Amino acid sequence: MAKAKQSNTSRDKILSAATHLFLNSHDAGKVSIEDIAVKAKVSPTTIYNNFGGRKALVHGVVEKIIDTSLIQAKDIMARPLPFPAKIQLILSNKNDMAGKMPEEILKKLVHMDDDVTALIQEIYQQEIQPMWQKLIADGKAEGYVDPSLSEEAVFIYLKVVRDGFNANAALFEPAKEKINLMMELSRIMMYGFFKKDACLIPDIKSGHAKTG
Repeated sequence: MAKAKQSNTSRDKILSAATHLFLNSHDAGKVSIEDIAVKAKVSPTTIYNNFGGRKALVHGVVEKIIDTSLIQAKDIMARPLPFPAKIQLILSNKNDMAGKMPEEILKKLVHMDDDVTALIQEIYQQEIQPMWQKLIADGKAEGYVDPSLSEEAVFIYLKVVRDGFNANAALFEPAKEKINLMMELSRIMMYGFFKKDACLIPDIKSGHAKTG
C-alpha cells in the first residue's frame, strides 16, 4: 500500500513537472526526460518506470489536463442552477496553470506528437461531446434554447463564444468590477443584441435579409 501511494505521488510529481516545462518552454519538443526528472526531483529511471517512455508521458499530461477541465465542468453541470447560469460558468471557466489556458499547452503537445490529436478526439467523443449534448438538451427542456435549433449549431456557437473569452481574457478583466456591464454582456451572449426577433435568412430574390 505504501509503495503504491509513493508510486502515485511520483507519477503526479512527474506529470506536474512535465506540464510546467512543456507549457513554459518555447519549444516543448526540446524538453528532455532529464529536464523533467530534475524539475520533478526524481531520477530518469523513475520516469521510465512510471511511463515507459516519452510518448506515454506526453499522453499522460494530455489526459491529466483534460481530466482537470472535465472535473470542473462536471461540477458545474451537477449544480442546481438554471441553464443560463451553467453556460456562463462553463464559458468563463479557466484551468489556472501559470495563468494560461489548457488549449495553449494542448496545441504544443499536438505539434510534438501526431498521436495526441487522435487521443484528444477519442476523449472528446467519449466525455466532452456527451456532456455538451446533455447540457443543450437540458437547455431545450427548460425552455431556454430554441428547440428548432440543431445541436450542432448551438455547440458551434458556444465554442465560438468560449474561444472568444479565452483569446481576450484581459479585455474582460475590467468588466468584472462593473456588475451592470457584466449583466449586459451576459444578455448579449445569451440572447443577442436585437431589440426583437429577426429572421436573418436571406431573401434570394431581393438579396436582402428578411426580418420580423
